[in-house]
Amino acid sequence: MSAQRSLLRKVIYLALMVPLLGVLFWLGQPGAPPSESQPGAAGGVLTQMRQREGLTQTHIGELDPASETIKLATLGLRGVAAMLLWEKANDHKMRKNWFKLSATLEQLAKVQPHFISVWRFQCWNLSYNCSVEFDDYRDRYRWVMKGIEHLKKGITYNKHEPILVWDVGWFISQKIGKSDEHKQFRRLFREDDDFHGPRPLPLRDSWLVGKEWFREAEAMVDRGDKVKSGPLLFRSHAPLCQMYYADTLEKEGTFGEVAHRAWKQAALDWYHYGQFDMTTSDGTIYRLNDQEMFEESLRRLTEEIDQMAPGAREKIFQRKLEGLSREMRQALETHPQKRSPKQADLAARAEEELKVSYDEVARTVTGPARRKALQLADNAKQCEDMIRIIRSNRMTVNFNYWRLKAEVEQTADAIAARQAAYEAQTAYKRGEILTARELCERAIELWRKVVDEFPAIKQERTFVDDIMDVVKQYKTVLAQFNAKLPPDFILNDILEAAREYEG
Repeated sequence: MSAQRSLLRKVIYLALMVPLLGVLFWLGQPGAPPSESQPGAAGGVLTQMRQREGLTQTHIGELDPASETIKLATLGLRGVAAMLLWEKANDHKMRKNWFKLSATLEQLAKVQPHFISVWRFQCWNLSYNCSVEFDDYRDRYRWVMKGIEHLKKGITYNKHEPILVWDVGWFISQKIGKSDEHKQFRRLFREDDDFHGPRPLPLRDSWLVGKEWFREAEAMVDRGDKVKSGPLLFRSHAPLCQMYYADTLEKEGTFGEVAHRAWKQAALDWYHYGQFDMTTSDGTIYRLNDQEMFEESLRRLTEEIDQMAPGAREKIFQRKLEGLSREMRQALETHPQKRSPKQADLAARAEEELKVSYDEVARTVTGPARRKALQLADNAKQCEDMIRIIRSNRMTVNFNYWRLKAEVEQTADAIAARQAAYEAQTAYKRGEILTARELCERAIELWRKVVDEFPAIKQERTFVDDIMDVVKQYKTVLAQFNAKLPPDFILNDILEAAREYEG
């Protein structure tokens, strides 16, 4: 009797399972790509939902059998499998076993293709760690590109992750454009038909292609996709790619109108970057281009407040100065380079105490004008705060330097100076010493004109170093004639600036 009941239960279970399996098949039926004779099928409810939400890992017509097999093998415990593989990957990394690390990361990407860190880590591993294991630069280039292609594959699984698109731009621009083998890499990259496809040859420069990817990542964010990186750094790399492109053109011997257009575009890109609305952690919106505007507003507000309270600022300062301790006053009177650590601390505290705020000056105003003075003081404080925010963020991306560089480098004199220096070096290598001397002297004369037009470049070490390269080349050429730099050398101010930077 019990055997009959057991058999009956089994029959009932089987009878219930059949329609349930039918429902599951209906819900999860995979889609089918269209063909010449068939219009294609959208698939079941779950398939359509996964496609609509971007959660599917089986792209129509591009099913990854290895990935699906691994998912079945894990019996639904993909989270556990991913954790074990990640630990295994970290172990291979610690042991510097790059090829085993690569294989483990490939497995991990198949188990958990939405794990963004895996795609980024594997690209770095292939492009940097695995590539250096080879002596031939062509093999190293192939591994660099293998890492980039791996990252592109990750994008197909994560279509709303701008950071992966941004990373492609970063690896192309930095690894191809800045590595020790950048000359060979850039040539191989330009010739890489598999990567570029129909892209025209003039646009295959690694810096320009990197810029394309950075721009696409920015466009994704503009369309609503999220990225953890703030816009200050995230959006700086596209215009910087244009800067490096223009710079590399000249280093590789391209000058004239081509270089001028490249630098002009760099200046325009940097200006648009400075016009983008950035936001601080507390929600304050600012633009990098606006510092000078706020500085001018602050100057006018300060003058207006001081006119409403003539002499008040000096009186408040004098009162604060008299209130300082004797040690603080001595520290202030001591030359900064001769201050002891204690005096340096006292001097800093004293300078802070001597500051006269706009509000303190405004509060000395009496009568009906007092209210206006206090409002002006509040406006001045807001301008000062914005200047501080913008200045700090400008320093983070070296904004002033790059803006100045793009402005200077697009001038005819700067381009001609770099061309003369390039040709002088080429002539010297060919043994044409007299020609090299004449070209060095022309480059130096042109740099003199540039420095006179843009004296701020003396405060930028990179500019000073570039000019000093020409001066050193000139000194080397002069040595062939048993000559030295004249006492009244026209770039003595650059020599002095270089000595200051060297300490």
